Amino acid sequence: MTKPKTYLDLGKFEVSELSALVAKLPDSLWSIEDQRKENNFSVFHHTQHIIFRFTPGNRDHTDFYTNPIWDVWKARLLPLMDAITAQYGHVETAYSKVMLARLLSGHSIDRHVDGAGANLHTHKVHVPLISGPSATFTIEDDERHLEVGRAYEVNNIKRHSACNLEGSHRVHLIFEHYDAAA
Repeated sequence: MTKPKTYLDLGKFEVSELSALVAKLPDSLWSIEDQRKENNFSVFHHTQHIIFRFTPGNRDHTDFYTNPIWDVWKARLLPLMDAITAQYGHVETAYSKVMLARLLSGHSIDRHVDGAGANLHTHKVHVPLISGPSATFTIEDDERHLEVGRAYEVNNIKRHSACNLEGSHRVHLIFEHYDAAA
């Protein structure tokens, strides 16, 4: 499994309806779902997550669980995710992690590495749904503003961080995928 050096721009995708829906999510839902997350690491001190799928302990990418909220969202998320991953040519695409990540305005995610385990076997994709011009994502020394409506594979086993200094909360759809037939 080859990861990009830092980023791989996967192209532009239609996200306006999904972005509008996500913008309407109440703070109470973000709070409730964030309290359930397994990835409650200190680097995410100002980041809230809605976890649809996740890999327990980040050990084995083929061993993942699905939270009940996935049943509500999968019809809206899968067409986009499938359109993005079509270019990988997988025989059988599997999504081991799927989440919405909201970085609060005026805050950042500390530099970190997602670690080994499952991350060595999956492609990690970020799709910005809500973002302002001051929101940046940095992998090693490569800092970029990730544009709403574009998908990016990121190398999550290199040191990376995010910053959202002003404006609205930044929300990304984040998912990890692999070819289950390989």
